[in-house]
Amino acid sequence: MSDLNRIFLMGRVGNELELKTSQNGKPYLRISLATHGNGTSGESTQWHRIVVFGAQAENCARYLQKGSLIFVEGSSETSTYTDADGKKSTSTSVIAYRIQFMSSYSKKSNEDQNDVPAAESASA
Repeated sequence: MSDLNRIFLMGRVGNELELKTSQNGKPYLRISLATHGNGTSGESTQWHRIVVFGAQAENCARYLQKGSLIFVEGSSETSTYTDADGKKSTSTSVIAYRIQFMSSYSKKSNEDQNDVPAAESASA
């Protein structure tokens, strides 16, 4: 049997989105995603770091905003880094393969809203 690293999440964007460009010129976006569930101590909010690249990142930056409901399909990636104080830390992110827009929030102006379907996929 082979290994599987696949994650499915649905939640709300929790940050203002800022499209950035990597050192090799590829656009990317970091999304803070809030999901809610019934944990062992009752109702809880979990925060997930989502990273999306390329055309998907551009579409997300164009159409999503804080509070937008999205469905994310991706894989988990853990990285180790040294912070400014010299302390080693680890960070786990979800690298998104596909992001589907589940709500009709849009950054576009009101006259352009007719161009955006209520549920749009940002798949590349």
